[in-house]
Amino acid sequence: MEKKKNKKQLFEGKIQGCQQYKCGCSCCDEDQVEEWANEYFLFHEPIKENLIAHGVKMIFNGDRVEFKNCSTGTECKFIKYSLNKDRDARPIDCKIYPYCVDWNKIDFNNKVVNLYYWDNDCPLVKNKKIPEKFKKEVVDIIKRDFAVLFYGAIFDVNFINKVI
Repeated sequence: MEKKKNKKQLFEGKIQGCQQYKCGCSCCDEDQVEEWANEYFLFHEPIKENLIAHGVKMIFNGDRVEFKNCSTGTECKFIKYSLNKDRDARPIDCKIYPYCVDWNKIDFNNKVVNLYYWDNDCPLVKNKKIPEKFKKEVVDIIKRDFAVLFYGAIFDVNFINKVI
């Protein structure tokens, strides 16, 4: 019943065929979730106190913010404790898993972002079965969120078939 209630919110960044926590892979790796400070201030500063109240730790490291304890292992605290159920409050890399942005090598001159696999744990990565529909959704997420982050700039997306 709860899954049906949150269906719209949970759709973004979910791959068709994903077995979620039942597959046994470690797609929610709470020790590696980070984002740029501008992403944090735009999307997460307004909900900072709520996340902290639910145990999420934020470590500011230069131009990056690292999140710790952002999952129970089966539930994402960004989703579960969201203050706005119409918006997916997860960091960009979480929305597009099993892909991740190579944040160190974004080509701002040509407005190109490379996406790599986060890891090889996802069975859909191992079996090369990521649907084209999901890849299109990932492109839409990157174009939308990057346009917000980078003052309306529209980025092209390259999928690189290897782990970052």
